[in-house]
Amino acid sequence: MAKRPRRILRRRWATTEGWRDTRAGMWAWLAQRAAAVGLLLVIVLHVRDPFWRPVQATLLGLVLLHGLLGVRVILLDFGLPVRWHRGLLVMALLLGAAIFAAVWSWRWS
Repeated sequence: MAKRPRRILRRRWATTEGWRDTRAGMWAWLAQRAAAVGLLLVIVLHVRDPFWRPVQATLLGLVLLHGLLGVRVILLDFGLPVRWHRGLLVMALLLGAAIFAAVWSWRWS
């Protein structure tokens, strides 16, 4: 039995060509991971100075982004069709922006 050659997906990370066909699910995954790393850094800043407004705004934004993208993943795990990836991503981003604006205007008005 002859072995088939192993196909390896190679992507040029530093060019726009390498990112052109990236789907919404991958962007959501990257955004959630970046938000998690950002949260770790912002929490350290928040512990040092809890009343600094830029840190509070960043913390609120990252928590909303990470949490709503997590809800998106849970909904997809429960069997929503893959064609909903883009719609759920947009809905999570818009809902996060709306909640951020509402909380921030309520908190600092």
